[in-house]
Amino acid sequence: MAEKAYSPMASYKELKRVEDLMDSAKTVAELRKIVTTDGPKVGYKAFCYMLGGKMTAEAMKPDEACVAAATFELEGKTAEATEIYKKVLAVHPSHPIAKSKLS
Repeated sequence: MAEKAYSPMASYKELKRVEDLMDSAKTVAELRKIVTTDGPKVGYKAFCYMLGGKMTAEAMKPDEACVAAATFELEGKTAEATEIYKKVLAVHPSHPIAKSKLS
């Protein structure tokens, strides 16, 4: 049976925005604020996965992440694109788009 990615209700862009907010939070109070304002937007399960370090936005929305990476490539931001492809492959090692971009 094929591995099915967890798919939260939010888009990749929204998941990435919230993930970046969590990564930049410096206090518990800041994290609490993110939970109350953004938790409902991305889904609490997705929020908990990201907060616990069990999953990234790229792992939850690998196809959308690859589209974002392709956009970075078109903008000449190769390093950013490569980083996204690597994150996708870390969770989905046989993802066809990410695999072809890094091989």
